[in-house]
Amino acid sequence: MIRGSVEIIVALERECLDVDKAIAKRNWAACEVSWKKQRRLTHELDISLREQPAATPEAAEAVTRRIERLTRYREAQLKRLRAFNEACATRLSTIGKFKSFSRTRENDRRSSLVDVTT
Repeated sequence: MIRGSVEIIVALERECLDVDKAIAKRNWAACEVSWKKQRRLTHELDISLREQPAATPEAAEAVTRRIERLTRYREAQLKRLRAFNEACATRLSTIGKFKSFSRTRENDRRSSLVDVTT
């Protein structure tokens, strides 16, 4: 039996919240699991909307609004992940530059041995 579209949307909303929690904890494995569930739920929602169209235009409009809200939420989530990725890349670049600088400074060091032959 196919679940109703509202039930599937609620499940998708819960998965989005689970991903937010996992992102906050930097638990990428949990994010991956939740994203797989979201893909399956999105496919299930597509099937449900084709197999069981809304009974009234008002119900169809309500489902459409919830789907649009969910889409905006997921886009904002993706934007936050991209910003986090860029911040990590900037930090890694800075660390790399510092390591490179420290290696060049090591080559410039003079020996600190005392010349006892004079």
